[in-house]
Amino acid sequence: MLALPASSMRSAVLVQLSEIGVTSGYGLVVFFLIGLFGGAHCIGMCGPLVTTYAERMETDDRWSGALTLYEVRQHTLFNLGRTMSYALIGAVFGTAGALLYGTIGLAGILGPVQGIVGICIGVAILGMGFTRLAGYQQGAVEGVIADTGIGSVFARTYTVISTRIDRWVNGVGIVGLGALHGLLPCMLLYPAFLYAFAQGSPVYGLLSLGALGLGTIPSVFLYGTVIQSVSARQRQVVHYGLGVLFIGLGYVLLAMGLMRFGVILPLPDIPYYQPIAGSEAVA
Repeated sequence: MLALPASSMRSAVLVQLSEIGVTSGYGLVVFFLIGLFGGAHCIGMCGPLVTTYAERMETDDRWSGALTLYEVRQHTLFNLGRTMSYALIGAVFGTAGALLYGTIGLAGILGPVQGIVGICIGVAILGMGFTRLAGYQQGAVEGVIADTGIGSVFARTYTVISTRIDRWVNGVGIVGLGALHGLLPCMLLYPAFLYAFAQGSPVYGLLSLGALGLGTIPSVFLYGTVIQSVSARQRQVVHYGLGVLFIGLGYVLLAMGLMRFGVILPLPDIPYYQPIAGSEAVA
């Protein structure tokens, strides 16, 4: 296999950046909103760990319970670590999709495969959205997934986190604790990772999951510093909002997939990055 010249790789990345910059602003806003709405979900799933980090932070502040600049810095580093982890994993999923499309493109069947991927993943994300509207019980699906073969990955991640809290929480190592959260089971991330895979763009995967991570920062940061509880009812209201957003993402992918088979569904008159609906030409 011949390696692409570095100049060609840079050109491909610049083309993706230009396309995304012009056409995907709306999509990135949607991912940011998913993160913003999903902050309560993050608190429900990761709140105990965040509380543990807050309790282990060393401070010599003379006013008991007062928030210090040191704690603000540590929680900021933790959330930046989470966001970078989400973005990098999103890029991995986007790369996997790009490799699939590139390989299939050489076989001359890119269109049908893109259509099937769009339909399957679109239906899966739609199902996740409707599940939330129907009364999603937080942690239920994550628990089922954790009991599968990949559960050992989650278990090892929890072990790494628990054995390194005291060593990392009071220094820049807390960035690593945040990054490890990208490997924990999370029904907020799974639809986004699938969407990044379906788009088949490493750059879009990086930016979209980065936008989602940024959206989760306000609620998780506030929870770790000044807020210590979010009611189950409040989290359920948030899940309804997430359900609507996931249904929107799933519908777009489904419509783009069906378009490959000549079935046209109405799509919103907005710009978005849509390689699944693009041409079948392979450079």
